[in-house]
Amino acid sequence: GKNFAYQNMATIKAYFDKDTHTNNFIGAGGNGVAVDDFNADNFDHGPHGFVGGSPMWVNQAGSRPIAGTSNPPGTPAWGSAWKRATADYYTHQVSMDAHGAHQSYRGNYLDLDPVYRDAYGLPLLRMTFDWQENDIKMNRFMVEKMGKIAEAMSPKAIAVLGKKVGDHFNTASYQTTHLNGGAIMGTHPKTSALNRYLQSWDVHNVFVPGASAFPQGLGYNPTGLVAALTYWSARAIREQYLKNPGPLVQA
Repeated sequence: GKNFAYQNMATIKAYFDKDTHTNNFIGAGGNGVAVDDFNADNFDHGPHGFVGGSPMWVNQAGSRPIAGTSNPPGTPAWGSAWKRATADYYTHQVSMDAHGAHQSYRGNYLDLDPVYRDAYGLPLLRMTFDWQENDIKMNRFMVEKMGKIAEAMSPKAIAVLGKKVGDHFNTASYQTTHLNGGAIMGTHPKTSALNRYLQSWDVHNVFVPGASAFPQGLGYNPTGLVAALTYWSARAIREQYLKNPGPLVQA
C-alpha cells in the first residue's frame, strides 16, 4: 500500500460583467487549453523550495446543473440573493485549475484496517494520508501564477480555492478522483508489488492494470498512461504468459 498519492488541486474563478460571455454550458468533455510552463521539470524549482509542478488549464467541459453553479465570494449559499447572483454570473465566469503532481511519502499509505470489516468479514481498506509541506508550497505557487492571469482579465471578482500553510487533507472537499500508487510497479519484489508487466510478484496469474501501479501522482490525469500500460501488459499476457504461465520477470 505504499506510495499512495493524490492530485494537488487548486482553483481560481474569475467573475465578469454581463457584457463578457463565457458560455460555460457549452463544452466537449475534456476540451480546454493548458499552460504547461510550470509542470514537471519545465522550470527551475530551486528558488521556490519544492519539487513537482502542475499544468494550469481552463477546461470547458460543459456545465452541470448544481456543480456548475458558482458565485463570487460573499454570496449567500441559498435564497433570493443566491438566485440573483446565479442569474448574473452563470454565463459570465471562468474557472482555472491546477492539477498538481503529488509526491510519495512514507506517511501516506494504504493497509488493511485492524477493526472494520465488510459484509463478508474481510478487513476494509484503510487510507492514511495528509498533505505535506512540499504539497502546500507547490499549491500556493500555482495559485500565485494563476492569480496573475485572472487579474489580467480585469474581472469584477476573484475566488481563490487553494491550500494554506497548515492545511490538512479533507475528504469532504472534492479534489479529483485520479488516485495513484498503492500497488506500485518496480524492479524487485522487496520494493514493489508488481513487475514491469503489471504482474504480481507474489501470485503470477494476477495482473493489476491501473494508476495504482504508479510510484507517485502526476501533474496530468493518468488516464492516457494507464491505457498505454494496460496495452503493454495485455500484449505480454497474450504473447508470453499464455504460452508459458509463470513469472514474466525473474526476481
